[in-house]
Amino acid sequence: MSKIKSSLINNFKALFWALIIAGVIRTFAIEPFKIPSGSMKPNLLVGDFLFVSKWDYGYSRYSFPFGIPPFKGKIFESNPERGDVIVFKLPGQENINYVKRLIGLPGETIKVINGEVYIKSNNSKEFEMLNQFDDGFFFDDQYKKDIQQLIENEYKILNITDNGPLDYTPEYQIPEDKFFFMGDNRDNSSDSRVLSGVGFVPKVNIIGKVWFIWFSVDTDFSISKFWNLPLHIRYDRLFNIIK
Repeated sequence: MSKIKSSLINNFKALFWALIIAGVIRTFAIEPFKIPSGSMKPNLLVGDFLFVSKWDYGYSRYSFPFGIPPFKGKIFESNPERGDVIVFKLPGQENINYVKRLIGLPGETIKVINGEVYIKSNNSKEFEMLNQFDDGFFFDDQYKKDIQQLIENEYKILNITDNGPLDYTPEYQIPEDKFFFMGDNRDNSSDSRVLSGVGFVPKVNIIGKVWFIWFSVDTDFSISKFWNLPLHIRYDRLFNIIK
């Protein structure tokens, strides 16, 4: 009986330390996320599983499980750069994670005209447009159709329509310590262009930078037929670095 008790205690200790180590890694190093929507197509697809690096921008209360606030603000802070793909807590609903691309920085003014992004820095009087170039078509296997693909700066975006409700916006002046995010699927993304939805994102809400895809399954996969999993894995997306 004592051997059984000793074995149980040792197993409990091993499990306890495994959970502690996993919690430390999840808090300070990397955290897994799953893509549930198509707002970041063509770069992130529904069914992609990501690793997000937690050390890139520092740590806030939202870096910790359950949002326990051991401190205010951020520590080991580093500024994100325009174009980074970032996971953040939805302002006002911090139990929800969003992943979008950083487009506007604190102090800048930003607007969208005909789907093109114009940015004015806080030291400038003129807007500069983010360059866009045609890049053919992206075949959306979820909806089985081709969508116009563009390259904006060095990343790919989608353009479903030229007259979408978010293709034209007013000017947004980004407050201090807040950021402006947009989805790469520009006509199918709830992002900072919707002030009543996402709006400006405080820097403390930023969780980390999307690092790479560690697993991916297509939208036809059903857990009820898990034995078919090998037929639905997107092998060409495994371990892709996200840019």
